[in-house]
Amino acid sequence: MDVTEGIQSQDAEAEGTPDVAARLSDIPPERLVEEVISRWDELVRVEEDLALSRQRVRALEMELGDQGGDGSLRGRVAELEEALRVADARIAQMEGLLENERRRRGDLEEDVGQGRVEELQEENFRLLRSEEEQVMLILDMEAQLDRLVSQLEEG
Repeated sequence: MDVTEGIQSQDAEAEGTPDVAARLSDIPPERLVEEVISRWDELVRVEEDLALSRQRVRALEMELGDQGGDGSLRGRVAELEEALRVADARIAQMEGLLENERRRRGDLEEDVGQGRVEELQEENFRLLRSEEEQVMLILDMEAQLDRLVSQLEEG
């Protein structure tokens, strides 16, 4: 089963339940983005088909004139318009999912960012303390060197 079939089966299940947001939060963000892009491409294709069909309908209506034989063409146009309406609804749903995922990621990055700031503050404190200890050690060693130099000069 490929990704699209998996999403479609999940979509069918999700449409029947009110807890769509919870189900979608379990879907990896990359997969949601792929699905939105796929649905967007599908919408573009449907819109192109609809535009071409409308052009054909107009051309055929002009040819048929007043013969009254344009009922089946209008039915096809109605079908394509319905497909476009369904695709628009699906795109709106997917855009909502994408926006929710972006917000969730932003919140997650904000939380992770705060944890990182605290971690860096702790590291900074540790480094400052280590620097103080090393300065004290250097001062002590300088004092010992001065003492040794004094002893050598006297002796």
